[in-house]
Amino acid sequence: MKFRKDRDIIKFIGISLGAILAGIIIFLFIEPVRAIGLLLFLGGMIGLTAGIIAATKSKEDLIEDERSVRIRDKAGYSAFIATLLIAAIIPLLRLLKLSPILTPSRELAEGVQDIWIIGLWIFIVLRWYCNKKGDMI
Repeated sequence: MKFRKDRDIIKFIGISLGAILAGIIIFLFIEPVRAIGLLLFLGGMIGLTAGIIAATKSKEDLIEDERSVRIRDKAGYSAFIATLLIAAIIPLLRLLKLSPILTPSRELAEGVQDIWIIGLWIFIVLRWYCNKKGDMI
């Protein structure tokens, strides 16, 4: 089995090994935040596994074709629209008060405002970035 040894793979595996080491040290020596150490260890193991899998493939295998990129972009756009629709339905149900079962809580309805603002700004920034790169959304 042949492994790629380019700079990106080495950096990714190095960060994963650092997370594993930090997770072990935190887990063994810092009692109050033992869960954080465990999560760092698990995240490092997942990263190391992904890095080794990516290192066994050639760079040509990892390049996406135009069709898959277009499909991924379309899926992301559709997911964004679905999120906005869900965020729009929650305040509408609260406003209409059709049924106590269908009426969301006040905290949830107020949190939707934040979802709307963050979702809109992310969409604007990503659209600007992709247009600047020359890709189509």
